[in-house]
Formats: sequence, structure tokens, C-alpha cells
Amino acid sequence: MDSGVVIQLVAVLASIMVAAGSVGALLFGVWVYKRTGEAQVQLLALETLQRYLDLAVAHPDLAGPDESQSVNARYAWFAAYSLTTAQTLWLLVGRQQNWQRSINAIVRQHRPYLRSGAFVCDDFSPDFVAYLRSRVAELQCTQSNDAQGAPS
Repeated sequence: MDSGVVIQLVAVLASIMVAAGSVGALLFGVWVYKRTGEAQVQLLALETLQRYLDLAVAHPDLAGPDESQSVNARYAWFAAYSLTTAQTLWLLVGRQQNWQRSINAIVRQHRPYLRSGAFVCDDFSPDFVAYLRSRVAELQCTQSNDAQGAPS
């Protein structure tokens, strides 16, 4: 075999190997990017839940109200904050079974609020409100202050 042909064959094989290595590096980079994004979402969800739990520990009377407790302004704020936390978790990681328990626990703790008619459904995404309705059949909504005669 001619040495020129051998050199050309080696050059072609080297080019193929470099291209394959580049494709492999690209695929590895995409995989790392995806895993990093998933880890960041998990960390954000954990941080969100931790902030809620810190507030719940600081205010146990609001975190686990009696069924008979009236919905005063203080409790309504806490319940709305709790449900905002639940919605955030539901949007971030709600499809994951292990997070479903945390989300459902928050919703379960605030059933009296959801049944009271003080819950402003318009402040939450329609999909999350539908999810809440599947968890609390007696959910009652009120109009937001923005919808009551606010200039448009």
C-alpha cells in the first residue's frame, strides 16, 4: 500500500474519531445541563417548603387551625401564603410522587379556609384551582378585590 494512501486513511479515521468525541462531549454536556437544572428545581422546592415550615412552626395556631376556627384576616393571610406555597410546589415538582404528600398536607391543613368562601380563586392558576377542587370538593371561591369595580 502506498504511504500517501495510508496517511489519508489515518487522517480520515482521526477526523471521524474527533467528530465522535465531539458528539460524545456534546451529549455529556446536555446530560449535565439537564441534571443541574433538575437539581436546581429540587433545591428551589426544598427552600420554598422550608420557608413555609419555618412560618408554620412560628405560628402553630395558624398552621393547623380547628375546623371551627373562624377565618380572620390573620388566618386568611397565612392560609393564602400556605396555598401559594402549595401552588409553587405543585408547579415545580407536583408531578413527583414524593412531593405530592407535602402538597396534599398543606391543602389538607387549610380545608376550613378553602370551604369558608374567603379563598380568592382568581389569585391562583386555573389548573391549580382545579387540583384543589379535586382535593376539597366543597371549595368555595370569592371575588378578588381587583374584580369588584376596579377600573380597567
